[in-house]
This record gives sequence, structure tokens and C-alpha cells, in this order.
Amino acid sequence: MDFLRVIPILIILCALALFSFHPANADVWIPNNEFDAYYDSNGVYTVIGAVKNTEDKAIVPTIVINVKDDNRTVSESYTLSIVNPSKDIPFKIELAAIQDKSAILEKPEVAFVPADHDAMNVDVIYDRALVKHTDGHTTGFIFNNGTVPVFGVKVYAVIYGKDAKFLDVGKSVETIEKMEPGKKLAFSIYPDATLASKVSYYSCFALGEDPTQTVAIERDGNKYHFTYLSSGYVTDAKFDNLQETITLTARNPFPDTEFVNFMFPQESQDQKFSVASNGAPIDFLQSKDPDGNWHVAFNLAPKSTSYVSIGGFEQYPLLPVGNYRNYFLIIIPVAAAVISIVIWKRKTD
Repeated sequence: MDFLRVIPILIILCALALFSFHPANADVWIPNNEFDAYYDSNGVYTVIGAVKNTEDKAIVPTIVINVKDDNRTVSESYTLSIVNPSKDIPFKIELAAIQDKSAILEKPEVAFVPADHDAMNVDVIYDRALVKHTDGHTTGFIFNNGTVPVFGVKVYAVIYGKDAKFLDVGKSVETIEKMEPGKKLAFSIYPDATLASKVSYYSCFALGEDPTQTVAIERDGNKYHFTYLSSGYVTDAKFDNLQETITLTARNPFPDTEFVNFMFPQESQDQKFSVASNGAPIDFLQSKDPDGNWHVAFNLAPKSTSYVSIGGFEQYPLLPVGNYRNYFLIIIPVAAAVISIVIWKRKTD
């Protein structure tokens, strides 16, 4: 093989591998008229909106919220669930750090990655059974149109007032752990109490469990990756090298109890984790999956913001810290180059 032909091929392969994350374009965005903020009934600054996906494929969007609060700018990043083509995903995010009543909500940023599969095939039934009640809440039914069971089903809704004014985002209060094919189940959604009298109608979307999200943080000068699954939001993760702990913020803006399940690479067979929330130890479940990853799971209280510390990491882990994908992105092109040089030299000798 001509060595000069190998170099462009390697460059193209590296580029394709490295640039898999896309900034959002005109096909994935948050409309201005469906993005707003208000102080809820508990006095917490709450950002609401909906991401629209008009791509021809399912995606996993990440949004960045920026708020000018007095003389500072507060930025928060959130990864949402899978959004099918031509579908929307509402979001509702509490920012307890915002205190200024004249805070300015800036234009959001949206990016996405292609999903490896579509979201579940569960639909909201739009018929006479979908009812808005006099106190502003709604009730209705969802139906599993798929051929397989779905898990962790929640119904989200964009809530509108008169003249199609975007008011709020709500989520069903029922716990639906599993839904069999052909099954029909009821749900109910409540708006924030300050907006209940203004509600005109709901636009509902059924979603399953959020996909596991990968987080990369710095640990002893290296990248350390872990994943989590949650019906709330996890942000601000950091590794404390002195305490050998991970600290983070876990938020649940919804009126029912949610959960978070962290998955950490195994460092030893007898690791024992500990979890503290807002400085106090809390109950949690520790387990290990068939792939050897440790699971640390606990509940998130309704309408809560928790500052969490997770201990139990070892000072000198037996396993390499980091994401193997990153190593492969380097090793594979280098190995290919070495092999190509050897072949080229043999042909020229």
C-alpha cells in the first residue's frame, strides 16, 4: 500500500471519531415563545421550556441555561431524555441560586448527540378521557403501542393559558415502573399552584426512563468517567482528591419523590460507599451489576435541591481511571499507522 495514501485515510477516521457531538442547528432548538422563567409557589426560580427535534433521527439533547443574577451569570447544563424525530421534550429546571427578582433569562444553548435507538412507543390518548379539571390539573390515559414492556414511564406536558400562552411544564405524579404491551394506564398532572387558575389546556408527551448519562470529571490530573440514571437532574460534579469523594448537586423540581442511580467502575471487590446529602448521611442502596460496576442509588425528595457527597473511592484504584473510548481513539490510528509503515517498508525493500 502507498504510505502517502494512508495518511489522509487516518486523518478522516480520526475526525469522524472525534466529532460525534453536534451543536444544535435549525432542526433542534427551543422556540422563544416556549422558553420562560418564574418564581414558583415555594419562591424558587424555575426555568421552563421545550426542545423541538425536527431532525430525521432520534437525539439526546443537552441544554445550557444562562441567567444574569445581579452582577454574575449563573450557567447550568442539563442532558434530557431521548427525543424522537418530529417530537418535543419539555423541561422544568429549578435554580435555587437565583435570588434577584429582576434576574434576566438569556437565550439558551442547545447541542445534541444522535440516539442509538428511538424513545419508547407509548402515546397519550387524546379523547374525551383527557380532562382539564376546575382546579387546573389534568387527567388522562396512556397506551403502550409497542411490542415490548417499557419502564419508568412518565408523562410530561407543556401547559398553556389563554391565547396559547406558554405557562408551565408539568409531570405526572404516578409511579409507573413497568408497562406491558397493549396496556392502558391513567395519569394526572398538576401545574404550579401560582398558575393553576390560568391554565387553558395541556400538550402531553409520554417518556420512559431517561438514558444513562456519562459524566467526565478530573481526578488526580486524569479524566474519570462515571454514569448515572435519574428522573431528576445532576450537575456540578467534582472529585475531591484529598477526601477521595465526588461532590455534586442533585435537583428534583417535581412534586413527587424521584431517584438517582450512579454507576461507578469497580476499583476493588470490597468497596464500601457512603452518601451524605446537605451534610447529613442518608440511606442508599449499593449493588453491583453483571459487568462489575458498582451502583449507588438513593431517592430525591420532592421539589428539592441536594448537595451530595459520595465517598468510598480508593486512593490508588486497581483499574485505570478514564474512558476506554478515549484510549482507543489514540491507539487505533497509531497502530494503523505503524502497520502501514511496516507494510510499505516491506514492499520497498
